[in-house]
Amino acid sequence: NLEAHHMSGSHRTAMAVIMAFASLASAMGSIDHPDLEFISFGDRKSAPGVMTLQMMPDELANGAMCLDGTPTGFYFSAATDPAHKDDWQIYFQGGGWCYDEMDCFGRSKGGLGSSKSWAPTSTIGGIMGADPTTNPDFAGFNRVHMPYCDGNSFSGDRTDPVIVNGTKLWFRGKRNIDATFRALNKLGLSSAENVLLTGCSAGGLATYLHTDYVATLLPPSVKKYKSAPISGFFLLHNNVEGKPVYPTQMKSIFELANSTNGVNADCIASKPSADQWMCNFAEHSYAHTKAPIFPLNSALDSWQTGCIYTSELPPNFPNQTGTENGVCSAAPGWKDCSGNPEACTAAQIPVMNQYEEDFQTKMASLGPTLQKAGNGAFIHSCHTHCEAQSSAWNKFMVNGKTIQEAVSAWWNGPPDAPATGNTYKPCLYKTTSPHKCNPTC
Repeated sequence: NLEAHHMSGSHRTAMAVIMAFASLASAMGSIDHPDLEFISFGDRKSAPGVMTLQMMPDELANGAMCLDGTPTGFYFSAATDPAHKDDWQIYFQGGGWCYDEMDCFGRSKGGLGSSKSWAPTSTIGGIMGADPTTNPDFAGFNRVHMPYCDGNSFSGDRTDPVIVNGTKLWFRGKRNIDATFRALNKLGLSSAENVLLTGCSAGGLATYLHTDYVATLLPPSVKKYKSAPISGFFLLHNNVEGKPVYPTQMKSIFELANSTNGVNADCIASKPSADQWMCNFAEHSYAHTKAPIFPLNSALDSWQTGCIYTSELPPNFPNQTGTENGVCSAAPGWKDCSGNPEACTAAQIPVMNQYEEDFQTKMASLGPTLQKAGNGAFIHSCHTHCEAQSSAWNKFMVNGKTIQEAVSAWWNGPPDAPATGNTYKPCLYKTTSPHKCNPTC
């Protein structure tokens, strides 16, 4: 429950986390990842908002597959409102990344690297919700949920497998996108008129990486195509000790997955080969994005404070012997603060605020995208992750508007609307307790 968790400004209890993870694991093949907190997997009867799994075994011949070589697929529900029969929402699922061979080997054994135990149905709230009272713009759309199983935000493009412990690992995320769109054309996407691309966390990063590529896959009938990535603007940033932990991890998986041709092509073209791995980061792909885009993100995202800003590398990375998936919140003295800003000391709050300021600087200064007409952004300070697909969609506010109201104004606005009118900025945390500065968090 987002209100019980985030509205109080404190973190979930350990028991709540264990229970949430356990329910996800039983539903979707041992998935144990907070990115999926607001997705419900199961075996539900047809109802508004319930998306049904469509597997694509025939696409194995075209190279589309999960890490373990099982076929990929997608969840789909047809438009519930006849007026929206040609309108589509397409969502990239998240679930972090694997960073080296052993990490990806471990991932291939669960639902983030294999389709063997994917649940028959899924539902997502917030921006993907089916209730028109809370999601008036998109509730009636055709809805697509692309499950995530390639380990690098749908960008893997490696032809030959990597063999780890005698097991073949296939990095085919880009081919999974191509396969999905071929199937969606048969379900009516071929006559689409309005399309919103979105996704959360690693799926939010996928939205940045692939916004312009997806535009090339859409039919000429499309009149409006826009992108709204959620919690996907992960910074290329050192940890509090000055160590490049997360950059090292993301460079490793970029190279392992052969993602050069699976990320924003203009970004790749702008950089020498030694720096092309940086295009695995939202800030660099975003700088080159042409299609209208509206980031939804916390500048002090709860995943980033633990797994970027205060993380450490596993022993022997990138040749670890275990299947560790990074070591979050491990920087000495930062575990409590990284998990809950209210637990930060007065000396730690300025360090956390620095991350917020770095976030805003990178988004605004690395390219013209933020200021481009037709764009905008809803950047807040709530210490959350994937909040725009939860009840916070209708609750978190900046400048008197909720996330939903801000997205609605941008989605329905003219293509040449000044970005300044659709840009919402965060506040900085206070050094005195309570530290939070946005009362709607």
